[in-house]
Amino acid sequence: MNRYLRTTFVAAASLLVHAGLLAQGAAPAAIPTTVAPAQKILIHIHSDKPSDWQAAMDKANATMSSATPGSTVVEMLVTGDGLKLIDKGNSSMTGPMATSLNNDVSYVACHNSMKSNHMDISQLDAGVGTVPSGGREMAMKKAEGWTVLDDKKLQ
Repeated sequence: MNRYLRTTFVAAASLLVHAGLLAQGAAPAAIPTTVAPAQKILIHIHSDKPSDWQAAMDKANATMSSATPGSTVVEMLVTGDGLKLIDKGNSSMTGPMATSLNNDVSYVACHNSMKSNHMDISQLDAGVGTVPSGGREMAMKKAEGWTVLDDKKLQ
């Protein structure tokens, strides 16, 4: 009799373990709560001409204002002479940049260009981030399916 109870107990425990494993496997997969943006645009700004900057910001603002929230990302990559216009000491672009930032346009400066121009991170306008290399940023974004635009072609 004792042997019978032990065998029954082991069999019942085994069934419970298997049932638990099956229940874990049957759980529905988590549904992602965020959707990747359908439109991703990188605008490369390397000019210190306010008209080139204005054309780039107009393109970015128009894109973001006509997009469904969360469906579009616009990043402005600033390299070379373009760094002159995101320097805190140059106030000519501060207002238009603030408008773009309010439209969820992001700004990043090339750290290699900053070093070449003897520019420190503390000199950047508020809201401007950095990337190690502008060329690498463009190559990476292209590989990820981003559209890359040049400031000279926006006018």
